[in-house]
Amino acid sequence: MIRARAHPAPYRQRGMGLGAVLIVIVLVVFFVRVAIAMVPAYAGYWQVRSIMDRMPEKPEVIAKGPRSILQSLGMQLNINNVGNISRKDFKLERVDDGLNLLLSYQVREHLIANVDVVMTFDHEVLLETP
Repeated sequence: MIRARAHPAPYRQRGMGLGAVLIVIVLVVFFVRVAIAMVPAYAGYWQVRSIMDRMPEKPEVIAKGPRSILQSLGMQLNINNVGNISRKDFKLERVDDGLNLLLSYQVREHLIANVDVVMTFDHEVLLETP
């Protein structure tokens, strides 16, 4: 007896189709673009934060007062080549223990078309007066 061959199983797609691949590519490009726009701003913030956190280790500068503190910060920003933050972004407040050094600023970066990303940075350090 001769048996008839059964029809082969219908072809089943394995993996992603062209549409899914294009969507993944667009998402990857978008997130890379966001990272390219945001990473330099965060790197600058981390540098400034490090400068501020080392400021209490300089009692001779703190003892001279607010002008000396801001001047020292300005020099450190210049040495570290931090361009998007200036001395105007810093404020000093008198508190019971000494001075509170405050940093508050925003960075706006263009992404695509009419889409921008706005990053807000804040940090404070207590400078105890001797």
